[in-house]
Amino acid sequence: MSARSFIGRRGALALVLILALSRAAAGGPAAEAEKADGSFSRAFHMTPAVLGRTLASPAHWKGSDFLKLSAVVGAGLVIGLADEGIRDFVVGHRTQGTKDFFRVVTRFGSGTYLGGFLVGLFAVGQFSGNDGLRKTAWLGVESYLASSVFSTAIKFAFGRARPWAGEGSHSFHPFSMRTSRTAFPSGHATSAWSVATVIADRTDNVFVDAACYGFAVLTSLSRIHEDKHWASDVIIGSAIGYFTAKKICALNRDAEGPKLSASFGVVGRRQAVTLSLSF
Repeated sequence: MSARSFIGRRGALALVLILALSRAAAGGPAAEAEKADGSFSRAFHMTPAVLGRTLASPAHWKGSDFLKLSAVVGAGLVIGLADEGIRDFVVGHRTQGTKDFFRVVTRFGSGTYLGGFLVGLFAVGQFSGNDGLRKTAWLGVESYLASSVFSTAIKFAFGRARPWAGEGSHSFHPFSMRTSRTAFPSGHATSAWSVATVIADRTDNVFVDAACYGFAVLTSLSRIHEDKHWASDVIIGSAIGYFTAKKICALNRDAEGPKLSASFGVVGRRQAVTLSLSF
């Protein structure tokens, strides 16, 4: 297969994903309610506050937040005990078919590809006049940026050696940004989950949820298969992306608050005023 043909197929796949997800998302109740209500404009103007509160949120954690952190760290530590065994098993069972497959899948966690996807999703919303799609794309950008800050800071703090560096799973070099020492956590897994979770949170379609989380899982697995990360790197990176996205979406819902709307109409021979409260 030629390089041009391969790139063309990836581009076609990306276009199909954008159109399929945008169509499904546009059909949900949440999207219908936001087609032209200015929700994107509000989300855009709230960006500095939302990002600031998200990045500062660890300083305001409560008991339940620390419980979630403990669960994630605990899972990472348990998986970490088997990192080298998992790596040996996966690398030892790679085939040409799995190499070709995961070489493509791993790009779903790349900032370039995710950025292109979000731009495409925003464009669909722009041309179709669907404010909900524009807002979803923008929240995806916010989630990606915030989770990247968390991921990069942790990478710098730990400086964990990548599997291919040949230093073992217990090799750490704090405050090193050499490529071979930026394994923990997985940036691709973080990014994939940060965007996938926003889209899933913003839609009421089980098939969209399955597709989003399915791509995030495959992207995470690809980082182990490509020998770029240890399994524990992927677990922690996925958790960072997921919980950051949930925080972004929650802050936007809280900021908007309930909406009260009123309408006047005539039913039969009677005049009526209708009030509706939406959350």
